Amino acid sequence: MIAMSHDHVEGSVSIEDVAPTYHDPLGRDRVDDRVVLTTDRAISRVALVAAEAGARYQRESASRDAMTWMLAPRDVFGGARPIDACLERTDCVRGILVHGLGLGLDVDREAVDALMSGGLDDDFDEGEPDYLYERGRSAESERAASRRARRLRLYTATILDSRDNVMIQAFHASMARNSREVRSRLVGRYGPDVADVADIRLGFPRASPIVLALVPEAVIELIRRTEMEWASPAALTFGVDIQQCIQA
Repeated sequence: MIAMSHDHVEGSVSIEDVAPTYHDPLGRDRVDDRVVLTTDRAISRVALVAAEAGARYQRESASRDAMTWMLAPRDVFGGARPIDACLERTDCVRGILVHGLGLGLDVDREAVDALMSGGLDDDFDEGEPDYLYERGRSAESERAASRRARRLRLYTATILDSRDNVMIQAFHASMARNSREVRSRLVGRYGPDVADVADIRLGFPRASPIVLALVPEAVIELIRRTEMEWASPAALTFGVDIQQCIQA
């Protein structure tokens, strides 16, 4: 079994923290193992981020273990585990930036997204480095965060639910300032009970099984184009909803 660090340092966790989600990769497969539908490209993304994490820990002579980081929920991935989140391209890039630049191990997602946007003049300022490297947050970085909070970003949601002998598979995409706006839209369309089971993410989860099953390539291109043109008036009212119901 791969050894994991028991050290508690800033941004780190112990083996006890991730034990419920850790499955010995050298152990035998079991019938109750979680099935993950993915692609070769998505698996390569996870491997890339894991390699970056391992190289960083070796570079910094860290006492903690990269495997532990990959299995622990992280704010930079919206509370998801890197091993799950980095299947998607956008989160893969986030993971590479975190380790390639030596940022805080649980740096805030918005700060990393400012780097990814390439908008150093509009979204970045002199107050951000302390925040990125987990040295506290200055008044300047607070103002930068406020500006980013007003920017429209692409959010997507996938729903898989069964009730009253009907299985629902649904996909939603829209431009919003935060996930709360998206959840409100889902409540209006599907009701609060179904909206509560929605998996809402920042960005487009190309490798998601529901996306692979429901979203045509032409619609994906439309979503991508709208994401790039986030400042256009059309982005304010943009929305995609695709739903499939199967009667049991």
